[in-house]
Amino acid sequence: MYQILMISSLYIVFKFCDWIIDEVGEWKVKSNIFSNPILRYEYYKASSTSRKMKKLKRMPYNEYLKTQHWELARSAVLKRDENKCADCGKPKEELPLEVHHVTYNRRGKENLEDLITLCKDCHQERHFISTAFE
Repeated sequence: MYQILMISSLYIVFKFCDWIIDEVGEWKVKSNIFSNPILRYEYYKASSTSRKMKKLKRMPYNEYLKTQHWELARSAVLKRDENKCADCGKPKEELPLEVHHVTYNRRGKENLEDLITLCKDCHQERHFISTAFE
C-alpha cells in the first residue's frame, strides 16, 4: 500500500512540475512579445477583429493617429528603423522623427512595410513631392 501511495504522490508532483514548466515557458513567450514593439504590434494586429479594423479605416485621420493601434504601429516602425530617418539617416536626437504612410490602402491593418520612419524635413519633402504631381 505504501508503494502505491508513494508512486501516486510522485506522479502528482511530476504532473505539477510539467504544468509549471509549461506556464513558465508561455510566460517567457508573452514577456518577449510585450517587450519587443514589433512583436507586440503583430500580436495586437493578429488579435484585432475585422470590425475593429473597418472602424479604424473609416475614422478621420487625426483621430486615427491618437489610437492605440497607431501608437503600437508607430513604435514598431521606429524600432525596426533603429530610430533613424530612412532617407537621410539622421537619428532622433537631431530632428524629430515621424512615421509616414507609404500607402494608405491598408490603414487600420497596416503591414510594417506600409510605413517608414522619416525626419520632419524628409517627411515634408515627401508630401510636397506627392502633392506636386497630383
